Amino acid sequence: MKETMMTYINEQESICNDILNKYIENNIDFERIVKEKGNKKWLIIATGSSLNAVLSSKYYIQKISGITIDIIEPFTFINYEELDKDIDMVLAISQSGKSASTIEALKKVHYNYENITTVSVTSDINSKITEYSDVIIDIGCGIEKVGFVTKGFTSTVLTLMLMGISAAKGLNKLSASEEKKEIREFNNLINKMPLIIEKTEYFYNKYKNELNKIPRFSIIGYGPTFGVAKEAETKFAETVRVPTQGFELEAFMHGPYLEVDNNYGIFFIYSENNHSQRAEKLKKYFSDYTNYCYEISTKVNQYGKYISLDMDIDEYKSPLLLVIVFQVLSYRISEGRGIDLSKKIFEDFDNILKSKI
Repeated sequence: MKETMMTYINEQESICNDILNKYIENNIDFERIVKEKGNKKWLIIATGSSLNAVLSSKYYIQKISGITIDIIEPFTFINYEELDKDIDMVLAISQSGKSASTIEALKKVHYNYENITTVSVTSDINSKITEYSDVIIDIGCGIEKVGFVTKGFTSTVLTLMLMGISAAKGLNKLSASEEKKEIREFNNLINKMPLIIEKTEYFYNKYKNELNKIPRFSIIGYGPTFGVAKEAETKFAETVRVPTQGFELEAFMHGPYLEVDNNYGIFFIYSENNHSQRAEKLKKYFSDYTNYCYEISTKVNQYGKYISLDMDIDEYKSPLLLVIVFQVLSYRISEGRGIDLSKKIFEDFDNILKSKI
């Protein structure tokens, strides 16, 4: 049977449960080094979906561990930046382990900053990126043969969040009972993944006639859900292949909103906090200008076009589930528009641009 994005989307529950079960084994060296060196400021180097995964997990890591995180694209770091003197750990994220720029960025740290701890986070622990790492963290999702990352994204988000727990333990910020509570909560969320897929399939079938014809999308998030908005941007651009952009809530209000017209599709991502009221106000405003306003929410919704997860979920953990909505939608909308994702385009791209090794 031919593998598709949905093959891997449906595997996410089992893969993430496996990652959770192997959490201590995969993080033992990482926790030890954090404990020994007292690492408190990290630089994370990533691009593409790996960068979106970092944006989705950053606030959870900072909240639980007290660590400060800076994020930078590898090309910028290689060519324009020097390492901040306060950075004591550099993490390079590459699911495939083949991102040429990310490898070069970690190589720069390895050879020029000998006192800095280097960590590679990858699903291929034999890839070249690991040659420049003091610690290797296995994302644990295996090789994703379909070229549009789904299970690799959720696996990366979960792995990074679990690294946050390990760091918190190493820095004595988390008790054993608190650690168990966090793991229990992650287990409960992972077991809800099939339900999220089911709800999204229902939503798509209800609104597919309009979703399949919208010429332009924006996805709006805030805090941890901004990473989800950026990954939705990536997935829609890769698969639906119409102009799509992920925005931070306030940034959208400073200019980009001016392009909204009656054919414009907007997804509003709500997590349960006071900021949802501002997002709701924005949604109500633009509902007068376009019929294509959609809400993706962790709470119960009472009106409009929406997917409600309808569960009590920590805002900082919510990206793990919210992103699945956009994975399913990107696949179904591309399918509904007659796009054959198995047919490769720009086949000579990597060979000419050398973006992957």
